[in-house]
Amino acid sequence: MKMFNGSLSRLGFVVSSGVLCLATVNSVQASATAGLMDVYQMASLHDAKLSQARVQYQADRQGLKTAKSYLLPQIQADGSYFKTDSSNDSYDMSVRDLSLTLNQPLYQHETWAAYEQVKQSLKTSEYVMQSAEQDLILRVTEAYFNVLLAQQDLQLFKAKENADNTQLERAQASSEVGLASRVDVLQAKSSYDLSKSDRITGENSLDISLEQLSKLTGQSLTRLKGLSMQVALPKADRNTLELESRVDTQNLAVKQAASQVLTAEQEIEVKKGGYWPSVNFQAKYTDSAYSDFNGRPSYFTTDAQKTSVGVTVTVPLYSGGGTDSQVSAARYQFTVAKEALRDSKEQARLNVRIQARTLEAGESLISALREAVKSNDAFLAAAEEGYQVGLKSLLEVLTARSNQYAARKNLVAAIHNQVLNTLRLESSLGDLTIDDLMVFDKLLQEPVKVAKPSA
Repeated sequence: MKMFNGSLSRLGFVVSSGVLCLATVNSVQASATAGLMDVYQMASLHDAKLSQARVQYQADRQGLKTAKSYLLPQIQADGSYFKTDSSNDSYDMSVRDLSLTLNQPLYQHETWAAYEQVKQSLKTSEYVMQSAEQDLILRVTEAYFNVLLAQQDLQLFKAKENADNTQLERAQASSEVGLASRVDVLQAKSSYDLSKSDRITGENSLDISLEQLSKLTGQSLTRLKGLSMQVALPKADRNTLELESRVDTQNLAVKQAASQVLTAEQEIEVKKGGYWPSVNFQAKYTDSAYSDFNGRPSYFTTDAQKTSVGVTVTVPLYSGGGTDSQVSAARYQFTVAKEALRDSKEQARLNVRIQARTLEAGESLISALREAVKSNDAFLAAAEEGYQVGLKSLLEVLTARSNQYAARKNLVAAIHNQVLNTLRLESSLGDLTIDDLMVFDKLLQEPVKVAKPSA
């Protein structure tokens, strides 16, 4: 069973195979290239959404202490000083009262129920924080691979632009000596212009991807590790029956909904407190002193200290139907929470079924695209050779080159999507941790230059 290490990761710690090691941001900056784990550690220290969820959880924990305080003794000190000035001098006096009162609730149904409700609400808050930690892993991975994809697309666009430019120069040279027609020149020019526009679009996409990654990490990264087109990706569990059984108990959205059902159920008990008596223990000490008294002393004007101890019982008899309506409203809200839980389970099951099928299709797609890259490489080589001997037209060469770059671009995108979909499945199962990120981090081998394109 995997344990989430979100609190450790915030400080730059990584737990792997039972070994705790410190990976600071400084060591990441000093590294020649950054991998997924490096970027995640920077994001976990910088990301505002994750920080907000963690601080909110700490605030909710204080709510539990507040609810518990109502079950503990309440001690209160009071003091007063009054000076009486009457038309009858015999009534003139100064009175000083000091008192210390202790109240201890012995039985208050709504207070105990509210305390249990806050404890349950804190579990919901914990699930929300865990969801934010999982969401950061997905956002980091998506931003990371968006940069890699944009960079590799740009490299393909530049390579195609250079190849089309060379083809255009050859066509123009051949046209000048009568070995090529003007149509060939126009075809080459058209292909080159399109390649140039793709390169400009690719530069803009890379710039945007880098800015989005920078927002997550708070730093401008210059080099990232990349994935080879021949990388062997790990296979995820695609047994839909087993996945659906796990999602009912592990999915964090389902856990949140289930916790909210229990919170709503406890709210009914809170409102039922209006039916039950309240019992409180009270102890009070009073010190009264009289001064500046001109009249004859009496029982009521003599300094005294008093101690009283007792129990008070309050029994609600009639509240105008308010308690009944509050209990009924709480029961309706309980039904709402149960329906939300049912919807959450159905959506979670649907998500894992879709993700499992998407992963299965992704494996087949990657395999097919790898074959497409091989076949398009071979076809382009044959088309160029055929064009040299007059067996193929220039249009066929240009089409073959476009197909070759499209196949490579689609293969890179399919590999990146497979990684993201694998992590999304783990997230749906409520089992996504930095250990899953490490699996793909180890597959990153080839450093890729990701500097911003020049203006």
